[in-house]
Amino acid sequence: MAKKKIRTAKKPEAPKDTNINPWFLHGIALITFLLVTVVYFYPQLQGKVIPQGDIVSYKAASHEIYTYAEKDGHYPLWTNSMFGGMPAYQISMPAPGNRTMILEKAINFFMARPIGYFIAMMIGFYIMCITFGMSPLVALLGSIAFGLTVNHFVLFEAGHTTKLRAFAFFGVLVSGIVNAYRGKYLLGAILFAVGMALEIGVNHIQMPYYLFITLLIYIGILFYRDLKAGKLMSFVKASGYLLIALLLGVAANTSRLWTTAQYAEDTMRGKPILETSTVNDNSSSEVKGLAWNYAMQWSNGAMDLFTYIVPGIVGGGSRERVDRSSDFATITGQNNSNEVFAPLYWGSLPSTSGPSYAGSIILFLFILGAIATRGDLRWWLVSATILTMLLSLGKNFEFFNKLFFNYFPMYNKFRTPNSIGSITEFLMVLMATYTVSEIVKGQIETSRLKKSLILATGITAGLALLLAIIGPSMFSFSGANDVRYDPRLVDALISDRKSLLQSDGFRSLLFVLAGAGLLYGYLLKKYNSQILLVGLVLLVTVDIWGVGRRYLNEKTFVRPNQADAALQPRQADNFIDKDKDLYFRVHDLSVDPWNSAIPAYHHKLIGGYHAAKLQRYQDIIDHYLAQNNLPVLNMLNAKYIIDQSGEVQVNMQALGNAWFISQLNQVNSPNEEIDALANIDPATTAVIHKEFAEYQGTQTFQPNGSITLQSYDPDRLVYQSNSTSDQFAVFSEVWYGPDKGWKAYIDDQPAEFVRVNYVLRGMKIPPGQHTITFEFKPKAFYTGEIIANIASILILIMLIIFIVHQFRPIPMLAGLNLKSNTEN
Repeated sequence: MAKKKIRTAKKPEAPKDTNINPWFLHGIALITFLLVTVVYFYPQLQGKVIPQGDIVSYKAASHEIYTYAEKDGHYPLWTNSMFGGMPAYQISMPAPGNRTMILEKAINFFMARPIGYFIAMMIGFYIMCITFGMSPLVALLGSIAFGLTVNHFVLFEAGHTTKLRAFAFFGVLVSGIVNAYRGKYLLGAILFAVGMALEIGVNHIQMPYYLFITLLIYIGILFYRDLKAGKLMSFVKASGYLLIALLLGVAANTSRLWTTAQYAEDTMRGKPILETSTVNDNSSSEVKGLAWNYAMQWSNGAMDLFTYIVPGIVGGGSRERVDRSSDFATITGQNNSNEVFAPLYWGSLPSTSGPSYAGSIILFLFILGAIATRGDLRWWLVSATILTMLLSLGKNFEFFNKLFFNYFPMYNKFRTPNSIGSITEFLMVLMATYTVSEIVKGQIETSRLKKSLILATGITAGLALLLAIIGPSMFSFSGANDVRYDPRLVDALISDRKSLLQSDGFRSLLFVLAGAGLLYGYLLKKYNSQILLVGLVLLVTVDIWGVGRRYLNEKTFVRPNQADAALQPRQADNFIDKDKDLYFRVHDLSVDPWNSAIPAYHHKLIGGYHAAKLQRYQDIIDHYLAQNNLPVLNMLNAKYIIDQSGEVQVNMQALGNAWFISQLNQVNSPNEEIDALANIDPATTAVIHKEFAEYQGTQTFQPNGSITLQSYDPDRLVYQSNSTSDQFAVFSEVWYGPDKGWKAYIDDQPAEFVRVNYVLRGMKIPPGQHTITFEFKPKAFYTGEIIANIASILILIMLIIFIVHQFRPIPMLAGLNLKSNTEN
């Protein structure tokens, strides 16, 4: 009896080795990244810049810091520009202790933004792809796709540049983890330490925090794999190396992390001070961390997730560029305008500058990989992508997200859950790139690949076609902000929204079919893998380039003076600037006083804008300042008030920099402390908590003499007092303590000071003439800088040894598996 032949699944042929030096190919990739970014952002080379709202706000908030840095030769660690005063390192922190930050300049090609930032994102992703064993051409595909993701253009235009800087090092972090768990322990540790040092150094902790949530899934999968294979000790060893690397990366940022952790305790993100609150649920005054409603304001809706396939499904952006022949342009009389922008966005977010769109081809390749590929990487990328999508829904998937918000460590310290969509895009592009790599390597059986290709094409192309044809009749196309517009204008907006959905739907359909057709031709052996990859690179680039230009193009660039137009002084600013007093505050009601930092460019503000205000100051805002309570404004030295019309009012009752009082009223709780401000005259009476009872002593004083400010630096205030008896002085300076950096001296001898009036500082002053000095010298910064120097130098030494070893092997390192060659 003849034996039955066993049929084995046939795989596509893997590409033959071209014997080209890989470093040459890496060089070609780097040149390509440079060319792509230079072509896209060429106006930067002409000296033009992009007007970015957040950057202008940052310039205003940090103006005092940089002004005094130039004047005194050192950066002040405290600034009085906003909210009565706050640590300067929460706005702009020079932290020279982290020496690894020089590497960021190198990965940016020593070029300014935006070119430098976008090159860095591509390079970081490229390093990761090479680590996963992908060919340089496949890595090039993924790197361009990730770098040019539409959301990155949107973020940059809005000024969220620290987010983009954080994205650049995602790939380095992942590369470190992959190498360590593949047995290259020291190489993985070096890469991970470098990635951590840089990631924390760019100061956007929220993004790597979200990334690490997804990496926990990957590490869990690897743990299960090694446990089943009996290789648990290898897993433990890799984890140990990574833990040491993590500690080094953290240590390289000790000054930043220590000061931030210390500050966070006293902010809206820390433990509440008041036991009860009469303010609304968005104030974060009643909970440890941020309040749910406040944190979840920017939550995606289900429809927002469909922008991954059709960018214009919910209208694109809140200021979407539309054609001059559009219904909106017609009804608003802008048919002859050079550019027309319409509020087309109608999704669940309060507003948005543009969609999360990594490319319809990328989504198609992601789905293809989810169906066709096998192994640990697929399970991680698919599950993590789904998780991030669900988390981005925030309050719109409340049960699931409240579990994370209430129980996952530190999760409730962050707001805007839709920002986790950036991690979704990172994972999607990686999965798409991995899929292409597996295809060209011949790792997927031909029959399985063909079936998967048909299914993935049907899903993505079918969805795009369905949305293009039926979408205009499926949805309401009405947004929450439409109530502000005339009904005829709303009708025009709805018409344009439908048109955008339809045109983008057909657009995505064509790109999906083109990508699928290119892959099918490769399976039929019509061309080799190089032609396939070049074709995919071109298709993906054209796809995301075209949508990206809607939100950032050469017309977005302006001359530098135009970008900073908002910082030009107004008539009110010029009037106040004539006052030569050393130090006073301004309450500006011509803008939103609690959500605008722009006036801080010219004045020291009662208000301002910062995502993490001191909790005590927020409580004062909620209870008094939001109602423009004059006695509280007086004790904060609000010498000028700019009304809503822009007119300046001189507040003659402002109490100045410091004053002597006659009465100290002791209270027993924070609630009594803040409530008492409604019933006192701060010019003569102060409120003190019982925790300072030992310092308080007598409750009455006989005010005489004077106390005046003699010299001003943001972090050093010098006063002169003169009196004939013991006095108690109240200073119109925000309390930040105890023991968090502010130190007081009387005639150069250390002196104690206390908190009064819930948010200010107070001090007993002996009779006679005295010099009182306040200096901000936080131990967390200065000690932290010493630790950061040591750790970051150690990381750099390790990195230098690794690089040298690649070109000139060091014999004593031969057994450490430090070479960078990878395997899949």
